[in-house]
Amino acid sequence: MRGSIPSRRKAITSAIILATMSIAATQNASAQDDPEVEEVVVTGSYIRGTPIDAPSPVQVVNRDSIEAQGAAVIWDVIKNLEINSGSITNPGSGDNSQVAGSANVNLRNLGENSTLTLVNGKRQVSAAATTRSGGEFVDLNSIPLVMTERVEILTDGGSALYGADAVAGAVNVIMRTDFEGLEVYGDIQGIAEAGDLFDKTASAIWGWATEDGDTHFVLSGERFERDPVSVQYGNYFDENAEFLGSASSAGTLISSPFFGGTVNPAYINQGITNANIADGGSANTVYTDPGCYTGKSVDGTPFQIGRLREERGARAGTCWEDNSEWNFISQETTRDSFAGAFNHTFENEAEFYSFFQYSDSTTIRADDGYNSSRGPTVFLAQPGGHVGARGQVMNLGYYAPMAGLTRPTSIPNAPVALANGGPNVAFYTSVKTGVPRTGADNNETWNQTLGAQTGLRGELEIGSKTYNYDVSYSWSGASMEQTYKTFNRQRAELAANGLGGPGCTPNGRPDFDFGRQPGTDAWDTYYAGLTQTFFPGFVFTTRESLSYALTSNNQGQGGCMFYNPFLSALTNSKVANSPELMDWMNQTVNVVDKRNKLAVVDAVISGELFEMGGGMAQFAAGGQYREQNNKSRASLLNLPGIPNAILSYDSTGKPNATHYVSNNFDCSLCAFNYDHDRTVKAVFGELSLPIWENVETQIALRYEDYGGKIGSEVSPKFAISWRPIEELLVRGSYSQSFRAPNIGIIYAGLESSSVTFRDPISSQRVRAGLVPPTNENAEAETTYTLGGPAPDVGNEYADTYSSGFMWTPGGTLEGFSVGADVWRFEVEDRVMPQPPISALQPEIEAFTAAAANPANYVLNSTVSSSVANPYTACNPTTLATQFGAGSKERLDCVVDPRKYIVPGIQRAANDNTANLITLTLSAINAGVIEADGIDLKLAYRWENDLGRFGISTDYTHVRQYKLVDVPGLELGLKDIGVFDAAGTTGDDNLVRSLPDNKGNIMFSWNRDAHGVTVTNRHIGSYRDLSYQTTYENGNDFVRSMVRKSVDSYQTWDVQYRYTHDWANELYGTTMFTVGVLDAFNEELPYRESSSLNYDASVFDGRGRRVYARVLLQL
Repeated sequence: MRGSIPSRRKAITSAIILATMSIAATQNASAQDDPEVEEVVVTGSYIRGTPIDAPSPVQVVNRDSIEAQGAAVIWDVIKNLEINSGSITNPGSGDNSQVAGSANVNLRNLGENSTLTLVNGKRQVSAAATTRSGGEFVDLNSIPLVMTERVEILTDGGSALYGADAVAGAVNVIMRTDFEGLEVYGDIQGIAEAGDLFDKTASAIWGWATEDGDTHFVLSGERFERDPVSVQYGNYFDENAEFLGSASSAGTLISSPFFGGTVNPAYINQGITNANIADGGSANTVYTDPGCYTGKSVDGTPFQIGRLREERGARAGTCWEDNSEWNFISQETTRDSFAGAFNHTFENEAEFYSFFQYSDSTTIRADDGYNSSRGPTVFLAQPGGHVGARGQVMNLGYYAPMAGLTRPTSIPNAPVALANGGPNVAFYTSVKTGVPRTGADNNETWNQTLGAQTGLRGELEIGSKTYNYDVSYSWSGASMEQTYKTFNRQRAELAANGLGGPGCTPNGRPDFDFGRQPGTDAWDTYYAGLTQTFFPGFVFTTRESLSYALTSNNQGQGGCMFYNPFLSALTNSKVANSPELMDWMNQTVNVVDKRNKLAVVDAVISGELFEMGGGMAQFAAGGQYREQNNKSRASLLNLPGIPNAILSYDSTGKPNATHYVSNNFDCSLCAFNYDHDRTVKAVFGELSLPIWENVETQIALRYEDYGGKIGSEVSPKFAISWRPIEELLVRGSYSQSFRAPNIGIIYAGLESSSVTFRDPISSQRVRAGLVPPTNENAEAETTYTLGGPAPDVGNEYADTYSSGFMWTPGGTLEGFSVGADVWRFEVEDRVMPQPPISALQPEIEAFTAAAANPANYVLNSTVSSSVANPYTACNPTTLATQFGAGSKERLDCVVDPRKYIVPGIQRAANDNTANLITLTLSAINAGVIEADGIDLKLAYRWENDLGRFGISTDYTHVRQYKLVDVPGLELGLKDIGVFDAAGTTGDDNLVRSLPDNKGNIMFSWNRDAHGVTVTNRHIGSYRDLSYQTTYENGNDFVRSMVRKSVDSYQTWDVQYRYTHDWANELYGTTMFTVGVLDAFNEELPYRESSSLNYDASVFDGRGRRVYARVLLQL
């Protein structure tokens, strides 16, 4: 148990906070006279009641409201909720590709983990995917809209009733299990600017009941198709939008004359080199693939060198190709869903009920046909490329005599050779294919969800009392397979040096210790860097492939082929890449292959107890048993990969240690093999006690046992409601909730991702020891991130408070209602990714120690592969005395990067910018989140000769969202001293964008067969926390574009519907609907630091959408 209750209640130690629930003011679009109120089990309680009298704040969105919003999928409903913030669904929203095609809910921005999603009040399996922060969620897109009756949203903690995960509340999707008749539905929706690209839905539902109503049978099917829509059709796409993909790069040339290298002058880009110097940047020579000057895309658009947004003084010579055609704001999706229900009531009033659903979807992720390895590999020079004893060891076949072969003197078809347009020296770069881009369909995601619920409920007489019971079993499963093309590392490394192809057998040896041969040569300088391990399972280049390249002499002959990374492969048939070779190097694999299963047994009994001062006391009690299984299978490229790659040699040159290397040249630790189970047992009780007239209390308590290290927890809830007058309801609640860490977090850890933060070591002034490694001296850095198992991570907890009122006056104000809820969440020990600056601390400490010794300094200009004397020593004190502490000579004297290498942190080898490549982030329990705000709702309905009218408004204000005592967050979000995320873009790691003001106004009119709904949606402006780092590192163009805040935004939606009753009753009724979403095509608020130049986690980039629908009801 967490502790005595209440454990730390401050001024409200044993008080119960006054509060109210608020019903969503999403009015019935075809408003009828108020029906008789029926008592049902409402989300937030197991005791029968009505939504208006529910014990906790519950919003209800009924089917009419869903249709009035122009919703094509349930996500369209959820995203319009003011209380939903930080969901990651749209392309460009900043999360990993696993979530492509799925949808989730994130109440109060407390994380998708913290919102429990139910179907018919039953738990549903989480999607077989995880977000970059390790979050799990139920895929809302797997729930068929045609079968949905309503959505109930509990907006305070629900763990006392539903158990773990309901920290921020619960979303309960209620299905149409009692539907009778036939509905056939068709919908088409398109982006106005995108021509004939549409979302298309076709669905049908049929329901049958016996005359006595004791038996119901319902079947439904839904087909959804979404055409891919390029960013070119977004209303934010203009001349400042830049969507570029790499066409070629000269790579990093080992061009130092010290090692006998002479670079092909066609590769030297003197113009950009001079521009960098003029901007105060590096004097390093910039190289460009000469094929870029004449290269073109398929449509004839010339390739370009450089980008609008390159950093000042750090322009590169990379060749780029426009790929906006294959960047999507709406991804191609097809989804088939089926659902059904069967209910039968027996003579003894016992009801058997059942429900099943199945969903199968395919999403084509952005795929331009281009494919590149994540890391580089080494390309050796042709024989004679490097001259002299020190450099010739970098030539192909130089050590062939060590394999009993003749050293080659010429390899005519080597792409690196000057005669073939190559750079004429050894180099390293990534391997790639798909230039020029033509598009492809290799990046597919397949999701399947299957669920079944069955149970028995009814009344049970015990003595003189009658009780309600409900015993059920539910099972659900989800799977995800995500394919892509990737390079086979072993094959790509061999092909880079002319030993590729299915018919090639290198005639050299794989185990030659080339790094420690007698004499001084280039490998003394480059061996450690070019064979380094970036992170577990991912190396620069395997020692075996370099050994083959150096000891073989059959490169480019006898079935052995060269891979050419340069654009000369497109123009020179002599060094063109063979399709056979590229197919051999590339493999289509499952980067994700996951299966989740969840089985739940529920038993609930409820009924009346005794009379109290305000009425009859009621109770509910029950138990739950859950079995969860999460399984993941990695591709064979990842596991086993290369299980015994050479790591080191003994003094005789024989391998003496091996290690695992991923054979997937895109990633390691991005795919896992695991098969883990979790069993949970729970019991709970709930009391409804009307202690005085017009005063009711709710008391709930749940005990949940996970076993093992997670252990057990007790979650309480207290609520009270009071009607001082009939028209006014005042309510309040307090609850404790908890969430157990996800199985994946415990056993596999966070999956690979990326993060941007302020890195002190990136600053040359820091590396020179002139200023300390602090945030004030840091520079923005984006790095690849990895995770690892977190077996000791524990539960997170939340205290939730709400208070408010609802006033529904009569008389002259009949039809008017106003409500307000003040809410507060205090979340402790949040499971979160380790802040990156915290993970960097071991390196900062090692750097600080190394910086204290003047003997550890080298000239920064010599930390390169292209200088005469790499890693030339310098004395910082002597240079400061001779030239001055602020001189460029003193600034060039930096701490040797080889002196502060630590595990889990990897920077670019032989690079004088200290570019951070990889950072390992653990999942931790840390700190407190203090979030509070207010929800306001007003509505007025009236009727006259002109028709029935309704106007309503919903508004949510987030007063604060503070992160307190988070290790590594001492400098605040984005390391700029901001700890309150409300009204900011967050940091995309611990908290996502959180506008502090969101609201809508809805107007409806209905008369006879006609109806109109007009909706205004508003999102207030909020601060962009990336402004400082974006401005500091931006060039003049970026600085002219970047803004300190994301502007406010509002849209208008309009819908007209006409219902026609056919003269022939056999034809039933048909409703025709047309509508426009974002009718005025409002310009999206610009955000320079976002990949799509707008905040895709908040805004929908599709602009004006027009839709038409037909609903046939029989």
